[in-house]
Amino acid sequence: MQRPIPSPMATTASPKRHGRWAAALMIALGIAGINLAVWALFHGQIQAPDHGGPVAGFSYSGADRWESPIEGERPSATDLDRDLALLSRHTQRIRTYTAAAHPELPAIASKHGLQVMLGAWLNERLDGNQRELAAAIDLARSHPNVHRLIVGNETQLKAALPPNRLVAYLDQVRLALRGTAVQVSTAEPWHVWLAQPQLAQHVDFIAIHVLPYWEKESIDAAVETSLKQVARVQARFPERKVVIAEIGWPSNGPTLGKARATAANQAFFVRNFLQRATSLGLDYYLIEAFDQPWKMSTEGRAGAYWGLWDAWRQPKFDLSGPVVKDPRWRHKARAASVLGAAMMLAFLLAVPRMRLAGRITFCAIAQAVVSAGVILVSIPLAHYLTLTDVFGLVLVVAALAFISATLLAQAFEFSERFWPDGPGDVAPAAEYSPAAPPFISIHMACANEPPGMVIESVESLLAIDWPAFEVIVVDNNTSDPDAREKLAAWMAARRDSRLRFAQWVQLPGYKAGALNQALALTDPAAQWIAVVDADYVVDPQWFRQVQNHFQDPAVGLVQAPQAHRHWSARRFDRMMNWETEGFFRIGMHHRDERNAIIQHGTMTLVRAADLRRLGWNEDCICEDTELGLRLLQSGYRAVYVDRQLGTGLLPRDFSAYTRQRKRWAQGATQIFRLHAGSLLGRSRLTLAQRYHFLAGWLPWLGDTLHFLFTIIVIAFSLGMVYLPTTVEPPLWLFVLPLIAFFAARLLIGPLLYTRCVPCGLADRLGAAVAGMALSHRIARGVLQGLRSHRAVFEITQKASAAADQDVAAAADAAPEAPDSGPRFVRGIKEEFALLVGLVFCICLLALSRSPDDTGRLGWIAILAIQSLPYCAAVVCRLVESRISRPSRINCLPFSRIE
Repeated sequence: MQRPIPSPMATTASPKRHGRWAAALMIALGIAGINLAVWALFHGQIQAPDHGGPVAGFSYSGADRWESPIEGERPSATDLDRDLALLSRHTQRIRTYTAAAHPELPAIASKHGLQVMLGAWLNERLDGNQRELAAAIDLARSHPNVHRLIVGNETQLKAALPPNRLVAYLDQVRLALRGTAVQVSTAEPWHVWLAQPQLAQHVDFIAIHVLPYWEKESIDAAVETSLKQVARVQARFPERKVVIAEIGWPSNGPTLGKARATAANQAFFVRNFLQRATSLGLDYYLIEAFDQPWKMSTEGRAGAYWGLWDAWRQPKFDLSGPVVKDPRWRHKARAASVLGAAMMLAFLLAVPRMRLAGRITFCAIAQAVVSAGVILVSIPLAHYLTLTDVFGLVLVVAALAFISATLLAQAFEFSERFWPDGPGDVAPAAEYSPAAPPFISIHMACANEPPGMVIESVESLLAIDWPAFEVIVVDNNTSDPDAREKLAAWMAARRDSRLRFAQWVQLPGYKAGALNQALALTDPAAQWIAVVDADYVVDPQWFRQVQNHFQDPAVGLVQAPQAHRHWSARRFDRMMNWETEGFFRIGMHHRDERNAIIQHGTMTLVRAADLRRLGWNEDCICEDTELGLRLLQSGYRAVYVDRQLGTGLLPRDFSAYTRQRKRWAQGATQIFRLHAGSLLGRSRLTLAQRYHFLAGWLPWLGDTLHFLFTIIVIAFSLGMVYLPTTVEPPLWLFVLPLIAFFAARLLIGPLLYTRCVPCGLADRLGAAVAGMALSHRIARGVLQGLRSHRAVFEITQKASAAADQDVAAAADAAPEAPDSGPRFVRGIKEEFALLVGLVFCICLLALSRSPDDTGRLGWIAILAIQSLPYCAAVVCRLVESRISRPSRINCLPFSRIE
């Protein structure tokens, strides 16, 4: 029996598919494994002495996560019983801080075999003090397990009572408890006892607080320093027993000097202290049993984290075995690695052609983004968030989600363009086809343009080397009668059968309306429509360079890049030129890989039949991009021919430059509103095309969020200064990912320019500053596009001289005097106002910040990042105000992009 011959596809496709899966799995699992190793590196173990016996005592406040004694919220008897049952397994003694609030506590403690050092809370309210003392005396008399009574807690440190008043209370209680075994004292930090030694004459023992964290001591020396302080007090009062009423270390909080509040440092301190205290026979109470989140309102962030158990009664660390910096790190690392591997695998299978270096780079960035997200999402597991924190977390997570999406899009572009696939990006010039060339109708719309500039452009069009074409010029809405007449007179005198001219004083639809009129005037024989802006001088070989695409029925759009001439003489012109070049040398190549280029309205060719069918959308001010998207929706292929086949003029100044970009952003928002259904729902657009259009708008939406975020951070900063008890600095964990991701975005752009854009370091920096300076105007454009469907088309004033003057000579025109005084902020008033607001907030925070306030330091860094686009606008205005010396670099009008 003869066996069937296997299909070539069956023999080659399967191994190829298997190899692609194997390579993707190897990369994804490898980077996920490295991620696990990095987590392990930063979450190593710390050695500390084991403690196997009981703890001498704990200070105890029974409030849970959501209770606050300040608000009158107290734990129930059931809650107290639960807590004391837990503590009885680890100690035989507890210290409390109030008597009247928990009269049932001594009885519950007795039930679990616990002795109580009862506290009587004192403050400036004398009537309340008497009720508290009466309750404490009554409980001490009626419960044998109350063996000590603390009259007042840190009243001298906080100046809550004058010394004579405290002495009177101590004498009152000691007199009332005469004949009992209850000993009386007051609790103060060790140094207060040394400063007020007269208190020792009115107590039965010395109750001291030893808290090296508040004294900014390093964790390595904290235990030894604490023991020395205990020894100093004992030496000063040899006739009195010294009891350490509070000693401990917080697991979270701001860094104070050398003191860092971390879970690992808390475990290290407690276990070292327990070893020394056991060997020395010290009498102590660890502060504290359970975390008390309500203390953040009185003691700052660290006040909530002194417990050995958290507010949910879960132990923070073990008293024996290795100390782990973050007990949950393994769960976080695994979650980050699994999610990262899934994302990497999906990407690697979707983009199999990318070179190995690019794939590894993108996957590493993706894994870092996922890990940062896991860290942020897990913050509530290890922190007690205030309302300010919750607001900050929501804000930061939303901002980071958007920044992450933008960063991943940029990383994709970077990975593909920095290591391009294939020998090059520029196809060789096409040979002239002997077949009958198609008839091409060239359309130009102009409004309020200098006649000399338009004439130069028309002359270049008439000089095109192509056997069958026409030029249609539509002058619409030009307000200057002299300019209209001069242009009409030249058109009439030109006497070229290929040239057709139409003029309207009032024509709706802006540029799209004019182009629709040109389309109505088009020769029916036209097979392709070419569109050129009125400031462009084109290469005579334009059509011959792209003619090989005319015969492909799948091609509906042929696009050449925008390019400029006369840009090298002024520094700011160089900045604008290279900023624009970046998109055409980087972004358009990236899009062209997946048939998702942007049509940009000049140097473009469209099939006449399709343009007649679709028309120009007169409701959209970016009618060119909108038409290109509709062509892609129709299933056509858009071709990007990366050759400078025409050069235009740059915007006249920074104001014109920002207005142009604002118009583009507003038009892009209109396009999204018009085509959201096609981009997000069912349509003929491929997934890659949808991605490129949506991802291309991400940076502009990011500029909008940056503007809104700036308003929020200014208001938040003022709250931190003028309402410090209500508005606290955010956690450092909120700040670090934003700084890291912003730095990554700043790094990607210059690196891509180094590889893809042929300009020097100064021009790369200039392009980066120019692009950043557009942020605010782009935000304004997006917001206007979201508010309204319709928009006013603003004509971009070009850097030409006045009418009828040679355009090239305009670049060498005499420089204007630099702006001074109020004129300096011309065109950047809003950016300058926002910059002043941010700098003002930075100064306020810096002046009001204590040396130990690291939270405000992080927020100052956020403010500095927010100010960069506005600083860039000021820099551009400064550069523009001084026209630089002419450069030795000559700009060739039609140079091939290499």
